[in-house]
Amino acid sequence: MKNLASMQILKNVLLLLLFSYNCNALIWPTSNPAFANGESIEAFVQATVSGNPSSGMYGLVRNKGKKFHEGLDLFGIKFNEKKEVLDSIFAVLPGKVVYINENSNQSKYGLYVVLLHKEAGLKFYSLYAHLDSIDGGLRINHFVAEGDRLGRMGNSAGGYTIPKNRAHLHFEIGLQLSDNFQSWFKSQSYETKNWHKKWNGMNLLGVDPLDFYRSIRMNQSDGFKSYLEFLPHILAVQVRSNDMPFFIQNNPSFLETNGLSKSDIEGWEITFSRYGVPVRWKALDHSEVRLQDGVDIKIIRYNPNYDFGVEPVLFYKKGSELIPSSTLLSNIEKIFF
Repeated sequence: MKNLASMQILKNVLLLLLFSYNCNALIWPTSNPAFANGESIEAFVQATVSGNPSSGMYGLVRNKGKKFHEGLDLFGIKFNEKKEVLDSIFAVLPGKVVYINENSNQSKYGLYVVLLHKEAGLKFYSLYAHLDSIDGGLRINHFVAEGDRLGRMGNSAGGYTIPKNRAHLHFEIGLQLSDNFQSWFKSQSYETKNWHKKWNGMNLLGVDPLDFYRSIRMNQSDGFKSYLEFLPHILAVQVRSNDMPFFIQNNPSFLETNGLSKSDIEGWEITFSRYGVPVRWKALDHSEVRLQDGVDIKIIRYNPNYDFGVEPVLFYKKGSELIPSSTLLSNIEKIFF
């Protein structure tokens, strides 16, 4: 027993060293080789009842562009005699297990696992949902290597039914907005309980997983950090606040240093990229905050050539005025709550 415990400790130490990873470690979360072989999305993306594979991709791809899907749905290729999917689900990168939901009724994600990854001043998550089962040896705060099995693909979901013939993995990758999400959640007067604390899906800001994988394959980026840096900028806002939010403490690589002490900070200029990721932060002193009394958030510039398409809308134009969307305002509120 002592030898086994020592081996587990040694494994955790080695995996801790891998926790800041080289993106050569990036693997696909299922055993389907279609993406690696350069095949079209029809060969690996699970469609909704519409039958259109694009409905299983990231973005405003459902209900005729009215329902947002923050992830990538991947179907299985292994089945038993009852036509139940048997595919294993794998960690895509070295990381730490930070959340396991073992009650499928408590989330639309069903059974799901969240891993935390680190890379040069950046912390990001990967999420694996609708699982049939989670490996029994998986434990919170344990480190896993890329390719470690997390569980089995399935069709678990709380509040609705995923037919057996459309069982799939819902895969997300992105950033966590707040460490104080529970307080924000309570302030919203939701009728349902937040069972998942800060790993609730509403506190997770996902990007397009397929776009990330394609950027790695095409050598446009060599990791998640460089991928985010590669994304086009959409707009910049000023926010009146003297707080140092968890988000920027968690991701200091986004912070532009300008010599301001914490006590001098009166606001922030935040640049948002594609997918609404706040990728550039500049602290502002009193003279740099140009907000009217009673206004705490204002768009100060935007990219007029950017077409959101299926992505989350961040602002509207009303004459010459730029109006932040409810999505943008909600995410900023969570960050600063």
